[in-house]
Amino acid sequence: MLDFYLIPDSQNLSSKGLTLERIGGIEYEMFVELQAAGIIESRLDYYGKFRWGNDLIISKQQQLRQLPATAVSLGTQVAFLALLQQAAQVPCGLLAEGD
Repeated sequence: MLDFYLIPDSQNLSSKGLTLERIGGIEYEMFVELQAAGIIESRLDYYGKFRWGNDLIISKQQQLRQLPATAVSLGTQVAFLALLQQAAQVPCGLLAEGD
């Protein structure tokens, strides 16, 4: 599972006592589908760790909504948009960590 956590854009990851709120996760198949559609960058690894700022999250929301209906499954689109929406509303960035 690739877990997503809310993190303020100004927050340093090395801060002592940093506690982040987990807002959900995606399975490998969904990650691959989103990567193939260009929503998740090809350089990112499912089992790694990466961070997106709020501006990038908003851009990814728009990009995902503009994809042709056949680019990703409806379930993937709805689930990933829900994750992005949570971060966009706060507004915060997202930290992803694979296990």
